Amino acid sequence: MEKDIFADYIRHLHSPDIRIPESEYHVQNPVEPKTTDETLKVLKEISHKLDRTLAKPAEEASDEMDLAIVNGTLVLPDCGMLKADLYIRDGKICCVGNNEKIRAGKVLDAAGKYVCPGIIDPHVHLGLFAPMEVDMQSETKAAIMGGITTIGLFMGGSLSHFSTFPKIEQQTKRYSYTDIIPHLVISSEEQKNEIQDYIKYLGVTSFKVYMNGIPGVVPSVNDGFIMDVFDEMRKAGKSCILCCHTENTHLVERALKMAKADYGNEGTIDDWEETHPAMAEEEAVMRISYLAKKAEIPVYMVHVGTKDGVERLRQIKPFNPYINIETTSPYLSVAGKQRRNALYKMEPPLRGDEDRDALWKAVKDGVIDTIGTDNVCVTSDEKKPQLPIWDVVPGYSVVQTHLAAVLTEGVLNRGLDMMEVITHMTKRPAEKFGVYPQKGTLLPGSDADIVIVDMNLEKEVHSLSLASRSDFSIYEGRHLKGWPTTTVKGGQVVMENGVLTARTPAGNMIKR
Repeated sequence: MEKDIFADYIRHLHSPDIRIPESEYHVQNPVEPKTTDETLKVLKEISHKLDRTLAKPAEEASDEMDLAIVNGTLVLPDCGMLKADLYIRDGKICCVGNNEKIRAGKVLDAAGKYVCPGIIDPHVHLGLFAPMEVDMQSETKAAIMGGITTIGLFMGGSLSHFSTFPKIEQQTKRYSYTDIIPHLVISSEEQKNEIQDYIKYLGVTSFKVYMNGIPGVVPSVNDGFIMDVFDEMRKAGKSCILCCHTENTHLVERALKMAKADYGNEGTIDDWEETHPAMAEEEAVMRISYLAKKAEIPVYMVHVGTKDGVERLRQIKPFNPYINIETTSPYLSVAGKQRRNALYKMEPPLRGDEDRDALWKAVKDGVIDTIGTDNVCVTSDEKKPQLPIWDVVPGYSVVQTHLAAVLTEGVLNRGLDMMEVITHMTKRPAEKFGVYPQKGTLLPGSDADIVIVDMNLEKEVHSLSLASRSDFSIYEGRHLKGWPTTTVKGGQVVMENGVLTARTPAGNMIKR
């Protein structure tokens, strides 16, 4: 009998000593500030900077700051929330405090609102069904309107990334309203062999493999290929992370074949879920966790969406330090009866209510690290919903609704702590992809990327009012609360009162 290489590994999963304890929390009033001892320590540290700023006489300090955000409740990831003013100069957060002697060229009144770090969406796809510059302009504009100031962009294709990356970097400066963290998909021998050079010459430290590929877009790779990728990353001698689409490709192929046989051309969006069984994700998360631990290289599991998958990771994560887990805002906010037609097709599919509940539990107790979108810009014509469900193109645009959907479902409907939810959308992705504390916080010295959120602002979603070039929304007709009223990027107000105020795109490719 062939030796089961997972035997000891699986035995660990059933140990009673590795359960993650339930974290006690309380439903909070969304406009009441919350502070912690750690917050007070942070304030003591930054007060020194504030004192130095005020060392000059008031008449000399006039207009010393470029921008002040006053009267709001600051959300400091992993610290807490407090009533304080925020001061910005030269594109950076300069200081925090409450002092009328400080003057600024522009003042934003955030009374009754939350002042958060700019949202980081770690998982976006652009240029799949339209030219890169077209998608980049529309989707990053939609992102800014939704409070997102930085996106993680997955760059695929079969060619060497040296032949494609320079052009995308130039396009970022010309067309992107957000900053971009580049992730390179590794799907060929050539790309794999160039990983060390990508790290050295392109400044990229995050890569991606597909254990289950997307037919016609990217191939599946096997475990040997993944171990080779780990080896190349290790040889670079720099901190790197491997993103992974975690599904067992053989189980997905089998399920798709069975579903087609059972439903034929009459299959529905609900039948599509059967083609990606939960066991395919559960097995793959176990396997990549095992490989990552053996290789001692961090992995980042994208779009984890099933109860079985996240519960298995709940068991694995306490004794495996190489595990990082992402879910998406659609998986957290769309399920069951809200799935209406073929426009909701995604790969992996949207799931049921039990899966959504399990994901929120994992967000609450820290099993899940980050919340992204897996945004794929596609129009209804490009999606081809009139075809049999098996042939409909997967994807939807959700960057503009990302923050409001998570706050509506997580903070307002489920009573999760505002600071903890924002931490999952700011500091955590910044940490995982090596851009913290440049991004993901409101502490002095960080980039002045900020979103002001009104938890009482409710809007009914209509695709025609969104900035994406897509002509449909999976939230069409739904009422969401917790919308951004102002977005600041690099110290500049780029969206105010729901209107884009940026004169031109000002995105940067973030090298690490």
